[in-house]
Amino acid sequence: MKERKQLKANLTSGDVLKHLVSLTLPMSFGVFTIIGFNLADTFFVGQLGSTELAAMAFTFPIPMIVGSISFGIGAATSSFTSRALGSGNVEKVKDYTSYSLLLAIMIVTVVAIVGFLTIEQQFRLMGADDTVMPFIKEYMSIWYLTTPFIVIPMAGNSVIRSLGDTKSPAIVMAVAGLVNVIIDPLLIFGIGPFPELRLQGAAIATAVSRVLTLIASLYMLHYRYGVLKNPFNNLTKLLTVWKDIISLAIPATLTNIVTPFSIAIVTKMVSNYGNKVVAGFGVGSRIESFMAIFLIGLSASLAPFVGQNFGAKKLQRINKALRYANTFPLIWASICFIVIFFASDYISSIFNSDPLVIAASRDYLLIITIGLIGNGILQNVVNVFNVLGKPKISLVANVFKMFIIYLPYALILQGSYNHYGIYMAGLAAHLITGLLAYLYLKKTCFIKKAVEA
Repeated sequence: MKERKQLKANLTSGDVLKHLVSLTLPMSFGVFTIIGFNLADTFFVGQLGSTELAAMAFTFPIPMIVGSISFGIGAATSSFTSRALGSGNVEKVKDYTSYSLLLAIMIVTVVAIVGFLTIEQQFRLMGADDTVMPFIKEYMSIWYLTTPFIVIPMAGNSVIRSLGDTKSPAIVMAVAGLVNVIIDPLLIFGIGPFPELRLQGAAIATAVSRVLTLIASLYMLHYRYGVLKNPFNNLTKLLTVWKDIISLAIPATLTNIVTPFSIAIVTKMVSNYGNKVVAGFGVGSRIESFMAIFLIGLSASLAPFVGQNFGAKKLQRINKALRYANTFPLIWASICFIVIFFASDYISSIFNSDPLVIAASRDYLLIITIGLIGNGILQNVVNVFNVLGKPKISLVANVFKMFIIYLPYALILQGSYNHYGIYMAGLAAHLITGLLAYLYLKKTCFIKKAVEA
């Protein structure tokens, strides 16, 4: 057994840009493997047909909702653990890690039970018809039963990253993603001795991968870092920590859950134009997620960096890191748009060969891709305020984005531009909210002209 690593703040000195790159690359690789789950499922399910692909598109918001709950608890926990580590309080790191994981398991188990019992009602509300409903039930009946396997790796990996280690979670997720890609076709198509399970096979392959991440996450938390303890030894402390976690996790969860709820509503709107448009929308959304990998990795890497430096009172370093972070989305979105402009048809055809599905995916991507600029900046701002214990600001930003701009304008514009109007509303929401978030961040918090570290 390897010797446990000594817990200490390792991001409070040294070159800021080098730290950001060293955090972002493995973080992005980890995000790639997570999105790889969805891309692999989308690719293999797309080979079954456009109806199955449409069914998969309908399910997309639900994993995002469960993931948002896990992320909210993980973000709240990493806020406390990174700041505690920055100030040198190792015992506090152990308390918040152990008690938060127990809380996460309890909450997500309840969500899984309720979700499993109401599958048909959920997707009828989203516009699923009798054509796709049997396929949705195939997939979600398995998926809901495995949700407890999702929460510990997501929340646990947030803690590990708050300690400054982004490589270990990335490696674990990469292995799990590889397993998912290998098992997916075996169970979906019934290759060799395996039964042909179609969409259920995709759900089972994902479940197996999640179990691997669960085991690895617990191993690292306990044996490598020694931050797990019996959460029932001190019920008074447990309730105190839960109160702290919940106070940040609720707004952080609501911040992230706004997006999947909005996507569910948007999917309902898009479903008015036929299942093939829904399938193209689903493919385009997955490709958009793939393009956002580096942006997600960068914004997530800000959490441990900001948390440790805030705990150590080194605000100039945070100021410099944010200038780097908010410049990158401009460059990255431009590169992605050029690629999409010339290759969107080819990329979309990888997932399904139906011309209508390809056209629907292309339409979505050509409109929405440049919005990565605003979305990247918004995610940077959200992660900064979350780690500083101010998730309500992030909640307001996301509610404004989805319910003040995106959905109202989607309802208005679809009247004249059909599903194109829905996508244009999404683009406007990304850009406007990103700009406002940047301006707000610049005028508040510690973002002032400061002497460089």
